[in-house]
Amino acid sequence: MSENKTIKCKKLEEWLGGVPLEEKIKTLETGKMVMCKHCGLSTFDKEKPEDHIKRRCIPSGHSFVERENYIILKRGFSGIVDVVFYSFGTPEEAIILHFKRKR
Repeated sequence: MSENKTIKCKKLEEWLGGVPLEEKIKTLETGKMVMCKHCGLSTFDKEKPEDHIKRRCIPSGHSFVERENYIILKRGFSGIVDVVFYSFGTPEEAIILHFKRKR
């Protein structure tokens, strides 16, 4: 994304808080969603394997395959508050689209 482009989205501008989008993305947790091909458990790739034990699967354990990318935009006391999932495009495009869709 070009530095010269201005994004006209009030919610995005509030979230950025004056920080350029490219810089803000560097501070966020990103990764891949993964899904167990046996039981269907979907989780973040950065989640600890011990947390997967909560949901039983086949005796040898979960067998994960990668799905779409994710970017965690905000965490709260109870966990993740806002997250973006995307399969195509750049993280910048996914975040801009996410905020444009918010009402």
